[in-house]
Amino acid sequence: MFLKRLEVVGFKSFAERIGIDFVPGVTAVVGPNGSGKSNVTDAIRWVLGEQSAKSLRGAKMEDVIFAGSESRRALNFAEVTLVLDNTDEQVAIPYTEVSVTRRVYRSGESEYLLNNQQCRLKDITDLFMDSGLGKEAFSIISQGRVDEILNSRPDDRRSIFEEAAGVLKYKLRKKKAEHKLVETDENLNRVLDILHEIDQRLEPLKIQASSAKDYVRMTEELKDFDIALMVHDIHTSGKVLQGYTEEQRKLTATEKEQATEIATVEQQLRKMRTELKAIDEVLDSSQEQLVEASAEVERWEGRKALFNEKRSNAEKQIQQLRDSLTEASNTVKDLQEAEREKRGQFTEKQKIVTEIRSTLKQVEQALTRSASEIEQEIEDAKNTYINLLNEEATVKNELKHIDQQLSQEQASVERMTGRSSEIQKELTEALVAKEVTERALEQAEQSVKEQLGHFDVMQLQLKSATADLDEKQALLYKAYQHHQQLKARKETLAELEADFSGFFHGVKEVLLARDRKELQGIEGAVAELIQVEAKYSQAIETALGAASQHIVTDNEQHAQKAIGWLKQKRAGRATFLPKTVMRSRKIHAQQLSDIQSHPAYVALAYELVNYSQENTTIIENLLGNVLVASSLEGASQIARLCGFKYRVVTLEGDIVNAGGSLTGGAVKQQSSLFSRKAELDKLVSTLGEMETTIHSAEHTVATKKEQIAALRHSLEEMKLQGESLREQEQIHRAKLMELDMIVKNLQTTVTITQSEQTSLSTRKESLNEQQAAAQSRLAELSKELQEIQQTVDELTLAKAQSETQKDVLREQLAQQRSELAVAQEQLTQVQASIAGIELNLSKAQANVEKISREIDWVESEDGLNGPSAEELAQTIVEWTEKKDALTEIIQKNRTMRSTLHEQVTENEIHLQEIQRVHKSYVDALRALELKCSRIEFEMNSLQEQLLEQYELDILSAQEEAIGIEDEEQVRRKVKLLKQSIEELGPVNLTSIEEYERVQERYTFLSEQREDLVAAKDTLHKAIGEMDEEMTERFSETFKQIRKQFVISFRELFGGGTADLVLLDPNNMLETGIEIIAQPPGKKLQSLSLLSGGERALTAIALLFAILNTRPVPFCILDEVEAALDESNVVRYSEYLRKFSEHTQFIVITHRKGTMEGADVLYGITMQESGVSKLVSVKLEEHAELVAQGSGGR
Repeated sequence: MFLKRLEVVGFKSFAERIGIDFVPGVTAVVGPNGSGKSNVTDAIRWVLGEQSAKSLRGAKMEDVIFAGSESRRALNFAEVTLVLDNTDEQVAIPYTEVSVTRRVYRSGESEYLLNNQQCRLKDITDLFMDSGLGKEAFSIISQGRVDEILNSRPDDRRSIFEEAAGVLKYKLRKKKAEHKLVETDENLNRVLDILHEIDQRLEPLKIQASSAKDYVRMTEELKDFDIALMVHDIHTSGKVLQGYTEEQRKLTATEKEQATEIATVEQQLRKMRTELKAIDEVLDSSQEQLVEASAEVERWEGRKALFNEKRSNAEKQIQQLRDSLTEASNTVKDLQEAEREKRGQFTEKQKIVTEIRSTLKQVEQALTRSASEIEQEIEDAKNTYINLLNEEATVKNELKHIDQQLSQEQASVERMTGRSSEIQKELTEALVAKEVTERALEQAEQSVKEQLGHFDVMQLQLKSATADLDEKQALLYKAYQHHQQLKARKETLAELEADFSGFFHGVKEVLLARDRKELQGIEGAVAELIQVEAKYSQAIETALGAASQHIVTDNEQHAQKAIGWLKQKRAGRATFLPKTVMRSRKIHAQQLSDIQSHPAYVALAYELVNYSQENTTIIENLLGNVLVASSLEGASQIARLCGFKYRVVTLEGDIVNAGGSLTGGAVKQQSSLFSRKAELDKLVSTLGEMETTIHSAEHTVATKKEQIAALRHSLEEMKLQGESLREQEQIHRAKLMELDMIVKNLQTTVTITQSEQTSLSTRKESLNEQQAAAQSRLAELSKELQEIQQTVDELTLAKAQSETQKDVLREQLAQQRSELAVAQEQLTQVQASIAGIELNLSKAQANVEKISREIDWVESEDGLNGPSAEELAQTIVEWTEKKDALTEIIQKNRTMRSTLHEQVTENEIHLQEIQRVHKSYVDALRALELKCSRIEFEMNSLQEQLLEQYELDILSAQEEAIGIEDEEQVRRKVKLLKQSIEELGPVNLTSIEEYERVQERYTFLSEQREDLVAAKDTLHKAIGEMDEEMTERFSETFKQIRKQFVISFRELFGGGTADLVLLDPNNMLETGIEIIAQPPGKKLQSLSLLSGGERALTAIALLFAILNTRPVPFCILDEVEAALDESNVVRYSEYLRKFSEHTQFIVITHRKGTMEGADVLYGITMQESGVSKLVSVKLEEHAELVAQGSGGR
């Protein structure tokens, strides 16, 4: 087999489709640096399945697509096709020619084709596995791969030997087998956990099943006795009830006669009492009117006398008050006018005082300054002027001396500057070189530091991720266990539900026949058709009783057919509820309204269940007149409110029956139809949530494993990077020490020179500062002398003027003070006048208000505005006549009342006698009614009990009842059976079927456990066999490569020795491999101590040793000889020619010796920026390409 053709389009710099035809022997691909010739190697590696974008010198896989250039647009896909000649069928497919194609699109999608048929990456990988042609095999060697072989750890270096030994497929198979082994262990652990759980359940279930069988047997026997006793009690109670009914009929007739007579007497009494009440009302009204009339006569006579006296006095007093009011109002007006006049005077005087004070202040300030002060100021100014003249002369002398010193210092500075420039130039060059080296060292140190920091962080991340993985795996395992437990319970309940376990025999048979399509129109048992919340299940189960197993049919005919089917099959009995004939039963709305206000009321029973609309009539028939209360005490109160007509059940399952009897006590804790269905629904929901949680946890664990694998791979890469970085750091550090010594010497010289320059500069700057300060001071002195001269002139003039003005100011001051005193006195007098006027005005206003109030009070007195004297006399006459008429009416009514009262008393005595006789009959009737009600209730209770417990009406019960010869003996047997059932305690009726199912599941899982143990042993054996095979293959191949390596090393180096050493020969599957080399004239030493060229040639020797041991159809060598000198390149080229007889070589090169040894030469150029092209190379162009390649180095 050999490589025939490579076609590339859109891959990296190959914007246009190119095709390279290869021939046996050596084919060289040449071209200038940067032309894209190494992209040929990348294309072959990529088409063979390379998944690392980094290995292809990219950041992501889409980077291999042509990205565009200045003149070309980017492409949307890349495609590479590799065509192989498979005439020798080295690749295990029935084709003489094999083509492998890979495409990638910018959207991220990718395709693989094998002979133009779509396939998977795994198909291509498996096709070339252990053939030496894989993407990681030794058939593709680049310069980077050579360095990797040389620099990698011994443990990592063994991978190339494994490829040569053909053990990769065994390693892959072993990995799969180990993965299966882990899965088998996990499955085995799960099975063992489930078996352990079932084993714990099995024995208790066996005991429960035994108890359940005893319970069923005893309850059947108890049922027979119980039915017989109830039928017997109903028959006995019926005879007693018949006798009571006849006696009740006779008493009722007599009671009715007495009641009629009582009604007649009561009607007469009611009529008399009504008449008596009317007379009393007339008497009371007349008496009240008489009292009122007498009082009015007296009141009006007194009022008439008082009126005459008060009117005379009031007229006199009002006239006096009006005169006083007029006088007081005039006084107020006079005072208000005087107040306004005085306030105007006050404002005017206040303004005059303010003006005088302002003038007085100005005059006092003008007199403050004296002539003696002006004279002192003149003397001080003259002294200052003389001092400034002396200072001016001194400063001029200093300026002359400073100019001389500045001339001397300038000459010294010029000499020193020339010397300093020369030294500084040398120092600058040294510092630049040092700075460059320091930056390089700093960068290297930073890289090492960052690399160590990243390494530590990544180690912590790995440790944290590993711990997190352990924790998540533990949680996942627990979730598996819990899920398995719940699933087993759900399957058990589902099986019970499907088998209608817990239903009466007859009901169960009908439901099974419905599912088998043997019976039509069967909608289901009541328990199947309703849903009940857990908190109401006990109440609803109690309310329904046996009715929960009644079967609902769509019509009466289907119910009759089902009963006929039960009789035919002798399959038991069942009660049917045809929807077409059933009627709702409800409580009257008015009565229900009274009950709903009770605090213990919960709801009507049918309101607490969920059901489809079409079953409304059925549910209202069964539960429409059943009330639900929160407690037994509340239930009793509610039953009393409705006259004990309806059943009331409590949330705990106690009952107040219609008629008043109570049923209650402890309820056996056993699985009911409602609780089982609710538990099954809850388990289905819980399992769904758990499966979602488990899937999420499995995804998390898988992600965490991938993360850990990536972290470990990154840590290995970082170790290698760290070693390289530390080596660069040492080189930079040595160079920096040398430069540091040079810089220090120059800096010492510069420091001395700079010190002298600084000293000169300091002195010069000091002199310049002194010069500037002196010049500045001269200018200031000149200005100050002029200012002082001006001040003296002004002070002399001011002294002469001040003496003349002083006398005038003193006269003004005295006059202003006199005017101020007069104005202040006048102001005080006006203020006093205003205060007096305000006081008098306040008193006058108060007097006016007082007189006005007195006038209003006198005018409002009774009598002045009332009726006249004539009107008062007429009113008195009218009230006197009314009083006389009322007295006559009262006397007449008193006589009538006395007569009627005597008649009422006689009738009341007669009524009491009749009522006493009637009560005796009523009491007798009530006693009989209570006896009849009690017997009827007992009979009804027994019939309801028959219906609820055994689904029998009285006629059916009489047919099934066994004969009772000795009633007492039967009752003793019933008592003993109930005691025995009670002693059994809580019984799980489903345990019989559940035990059989669990036992069957236990047997099945035990067989699974044995199968898993056998599979585990088989996997262990297979892994051991693969280890033996890999050890044997690797050991044999290593010996051959080692032998060939010694030979190829000597031939390539022209002498010397070399060896391959196993670091751990006892662990052939994991041992690392060390390469030892001794070039001619040197000691035997490790690769790391050889020169770059020697290391490269050693790696090439190892490559040829592998090819000699395990020949491959073709081999791609990408600039592996780049580090060799010319003589070694020639040896390398000759070696290629030697091996090309058995192996096809494609070499990427720019070395002359390699090009000359090639059979075919292809050129890669980049005539257009960013676009590589394949060109045909003519013989005359060969030398030019060789020259370009050499120049590129």
